[in-house]
Amino acid sequence: MALYAALGVPAEQAPEVLRAWRELRNQWHSEYGVPTDFELHATNFLSGRGRPGGLNPTKIDRYRMAQAALDLIGAQASLSIVTVYTEEPAHWGRAKRQAYEGLLRRLDRRLDETGERAALVVDGDGSEHLYGQVHRQVSPRHIPFPAVEVPAHASPWIQMADVVAHSACQAIARQHSRRFMWGWYSRHLSKAPAPERC
Repeated sequence: MALYAALGVPAEQAPEVLRAWRELRNQWHSEYGVPTDFELHATNFLSGRGRPGGLNPTKIDRYRMAQAALDLIGAQASLSIVTVYTEEPAHWGRAKRQAYEGLLRRLDRRLDETGERAALVVDGDGSEHLYGQVHRQVSPRHIPFPAVEVPAHASPWIQMADVVAHSACQAIARQHSRRFMWGWYSRHLSKAPAPERC
């Protein structure tokens, strides 16, 4: 399965969302000792890997932090969420391409309805050619330039989207070992549309 979660925010309201995110990260530092600049990568963090600030929060505390992050994201009136996925058991690369194409098409339709334009930022180091290739193929009218790759540790937006994507993935994949997460997406992001299959 390949899945993309996109968070959209009008440029003028982005500082307010970032301020709320910083406040949450400050709270985690106060309560759990997790440094404000520690990269929140949901797969590793929720599995108990990594020792933020040299400490090792319990799994329950990690789950609480992730749910608080989802609550904060879900409470931002200015944030819109789009989540798409594709299942292609025989070829993950094909699934990734189809999912990203589906994401671009859905975002472009939304932007057409609102009369807005968007710039995309994705997790990466600049070496992924897929984003440019699919962008040229789809040629979205309201997203003039291909996505810019930025490492997750340098972008709170990507870290927020990662938590959303991880909860969406578990809502669909329903891995037995992550049963506790199956309802996170619908419970904490109740205003977000359900993940859509491409």
